[in-house]
Amino acid sequence: MKKSELREMIREEIQKTNRVLNESPDELLKKIGDIAKNSDLMDMRRDLEKIFKKKDIDFVLSPRAMYRINAGGKTIMIINKRYVSNPDLTVGDIAIGYA
Repeated sequence: MKKSELREMIREEIQKTNRVLNESPDELLKKIGDIAKNSDLMDMRRDLEKIFKKKDIDFVLSPRAMYRINAGGKTIMIINKRYVSNPDLTVGDIAIGYA
């Protein structure tokens, strides 16, 4: 098997595991979901800063690693899905929703 074929198989497998598990009608959450498709929780900040102001994004490690985003008076949380019971949007192992 060629390296290019192997890379393509790996890329396809990553796409399968990062699929959207439930859809949200909220456009803002969909934009965040698109970011989550292409990165993991720790690497999302740079892409989130393209949508939100830097001061509105807060990454905390306690009690769990998560982002808290102030979005026009509402708070959006981004966290691993195993810590959430009913998220608005799930992409791979990342849960996104309003707090």
